[in-house]
Amino acid sequence: MKILFIPNWKLHFLDDDNETIQAPDKYVKGKPYWFFRYFPEDTKVDVIDIGKMNLFRKIEKKIKFYFCQPVKAFKCRNKYNIVISHGAQSGLVYELLCSFVKHKPKHIMLDVGGLNGARSNPLEVFMIRFALRKKPTIIIHSSRQISLYRTLYPQLVENVHFIPFGVDYDYFSRFANEDKTKDYAISFGSYKRDYPTLLKAWKLLSNPKQLRIIGADISKYQMSIPENVSFTGKCHLSELINQINKSRCVVLALPEYNYSYGQMSFLQSMALGKVLIVTLTIPSIDYISDAPGVFSVEPNSPEKLADCIDKVFSLPEEKLKELGKANQDYVSSRFNEKQMAEKFYDLCKQDCL
Repeated sequence: MKILFIPNWKLHFLDDDNETIQAPDKYVKGKPYWFFRYFPEDTKVDVIDIGKMNLFRKIEKKIKFYFCQPVKAFKCRNKYNIVISHGAQSGLVYELLCSFVKHKPKHIMLDVGGLNGARSNPLEVFMIRFALRKKPTIIIHSSRQISLYRTLYPQLVENVHFIPFGVDYDYFSRFANEDKTKDYAISFGSYKRDYPTLLKAWKLLSNPKQLRIIGADISKYQMSIPENVSFTGKCHLSELINQINKSRCVVLALPEYNYSYGQMSFLQSMALGKVLIVTLTIPSIDYISDAPGVFSVEPNSPEKLADCIDKVFSLPEEKLKELGKANQDYVSSRFNEKQMAEKFYDLCKQDCL
């Protein structure tokens, strides 16, 4: 089986492996890429990423669609049995091009952003329906995202498959440590985070507690920042893991949107053996509703979030370790990368034969 993968991000193409770079972000010469390492050995996977920043990329960034990458994929499509696109920014343009030709391989589109941010503008919906009129196979990482298709794209519902996201448990669990945690919480990420609600909650805590926010731009938030909250810009993965390991807990306040986001952040934190506080939203409910060491709260509620933070900070050290270990076991058995790969391969076989 020959597969062409077109992700909506830039990769590092390496001659030798660099373990400080996560698997989705690197293509190492002579080694299988990302979760495709769990596919049969005779699987050949090529990758076309979004490319370097240039004039075209600057335009693509403004219009929020890629066209250079999908055109490249379209030109070489017939060399492959299957083309897998990750994100509608790449997949919609590729599928539109393919809709005008007779010969093309099966296209599997991984929809992580609700096609266009789950917007319902009639013109945008019409254009997307037209681009997807040949009905590609679609994968979603949030089961409740199917409501978007039932409402706006009913003709595609039978082509949509829910495959839970799986984290590289072996990679992250080996960095976990059981040293005594420091008395601070950590939150991280710049994409789809509800930091205003988190900051309001922090002001309501019964006792002052330290919060470190990593990867967010403080200038975006036009509100007073408590003295016990610190902001740090983006950092290397190894430093982020170190900060998570030393924290008392991880707090991820997520807004509510009808598509996938944040899953990698909380699953990786769970694989590190941390206790988490996560808002219960469409992208998180499949993963945390039964998690033993995840405390869930409803979105947009500073008061309930503050109560939950106070509760977690009151837990003794041994209880935190116990819940953290339970989170590791939970991710290892239910949301690991191998399980995700096996479900992808089953779908690929169906589409390829």
